[in-house]
Amino acid sequence: MKRIFTPSKKKSILILDDDPFATQIYRETLEAQGSKVEGTRDFDSTLQTLKKEVFDILILDLCLPGINVVELIKNVRSESATQSVPIIVFSNPYLGNLTRAAVEEGATKFLAKVDNTPEQMIELLRELGVSASATSRVGVSGMIGTPAANQEKLASKLSINRPETLAKLRASYQNFTRTEREDLRRTALLQMHRQLRLLAGGASALAFPKIARMSTALEALLVELYTEPAKITPSVVRTVAHSIETLASLVNRAANSQDEAMTSPKILVVDDEVISRETICSALGRATFPAKSLDDPLAAQRLLEGEHFDLIFLDVEMPGQTGLELCVKIRGMEPNRTTPIVFVTSHSDFGSRAQSTLSGGNDFIAKPFLLVELALKTLTWLFKEVPQPLPIASVQSAVPTKVGGHESQLAAGHGAPKVRRRSPAR
Repeated sequence: MKRIFTPSKKKSILILDDDPFATQIYRETLEAQGSKVEGTRDFDSTLQTLKKEVFDILILDLCLPGINVVELIKNVRSESATQSVPIIVFSNPYLGNLTRAAVEEGATKFLAKVDNTPEQMIELLRELGVSASATSRVGVSGMIGTPAANQEKLASKLSINRPETLAKLRASYQNFTRTEREDLRRTALLQMHRQLRLLAGGASALAFPKIARMSTALEALLVELYTEPAKITPSVVRTVAHSIETLASLVNRAANSQDEAMTSPKILVVDDEVISRETICSALGRATFPAKSLDDPLAAQRLLEGEHFDLIFLDVEMPGQTGLELCVKIRGMEPNRTTPIVFVTSHSDFGSRAQSTLSGGNDFIAKPFLLVELALKTLTWLFKEVPQPLPIASVQSAVPTKVGGHESQLAAGHGAPKVRRRSPAR
C-alpha cells in the first residue's frame, strides 16, 4: 500500500514586541526553521489575537513602554485555552523584581534580551518542545542573510531614523527636567522610553553590544523612575543626560559602520566604608563588570602609581587622605593620567561639582544612589568615544578650599570626623 506523506503542522508562535526590526529578525529566523509567526504590539491586540487563534508558544517583551506585561500574563493564564501554553519573556537584567513577578504569574522561561540571539531562542524552543518542523530545510541564516548584511541593514535603519529620534529623545528629556509635576514627569519618562527603543531597537539581536548594553541600563532606569518618581534626584537627572549623549554617539558610530569591539575593563573602587564599597561593586556586577576594591586611599595610591585602570570610583570623605586629594595625585601618575574618575559623594550642590572638577575628577554620583544608576554611569564613561580633557587645575599640588569665593561643602569636611551616612543605595 502506498504511503501518503502528510507534512507536520507548523508550530505557531506569537511575539509581543514594539520594535519592528527586532521582531522581523526573530520572525525570519523562526519562519526559516518552519514555524508560523505572528506579531502584536499592545495589550488589547494580544488578547484579541489569542482569542482567535491557538498558539504553541508566546514570546513577550516585559519592558514595553506603557504596557503591564505581567498583568497580560495573568490574563493569559486565567483562560483555560492558554493556561498551559509556554510563555517566554524577554527580561531586563537590571529589573529583577519585574522578572520575578512575571514568573510568579506564569511565565515559563525568561531571557535577558540584551544577551539573546535568534539562534539561542531556537535552542530554547527545542527544549520546550516547539522545534522546527520535519520538512524544514532552511538554516538559521537562510532568511536573514549574513552577519555583514544584517550589520548593513541595521546601519541603514539607524541612519534613517537617527536624527529625528534623537531630537525627540532630547526634547522629551528637556520636558522631563522642566517640570516638578509628577504626572508630567511620568509622561516624559514614558516618551523617552519609547524613543529609546526606537533608537536602539535590534541592537541586541545583532553585533552592536555597546548600544544594547547602554540602552538596556537606561531603559531599566527610566522604568524604575516611572514606577517610583520619588527616586528622581539631581544626580539621577545628570546621569540620564550623560547616558543619552553617550548613546547618541554610539548610534552615530554604528550608523557609520564603525567597529564596536568590547573589551574587559579594569575598574577600581576606593571607599573606606564596607557597605558602600560592596554596594558599588554589586552595581558593577549587574553590568557584568568585576571590580577591584580597596578601603585604604594610601594603598590605592601605591597601586595606581604602577597599574592602569579604565575607570575609578572614589569616595570623597576618607581618613588619612580624601578622595579629592587622591584624585589630584592620580592626575600626576602616568598610568592613570587620563583615566575617568567618578566621585561618590553625599553632596550634589554646585560647590561639590566645582570642587570635584578642580581636583581633576570627571563626574560624581550622589548617595543614596540607585544600583542601575551607578551601572549606567559606569557604561557611560567606559563607552565614551574619547577621554575628556583634564581640567587645568588637575596639575595643582593641593585641593583649594574655596571655589568662586564660596567655601565648598566637600572641602569644609576635610579632616572632620566622619558621621553616620545614609545607605549608599536604594
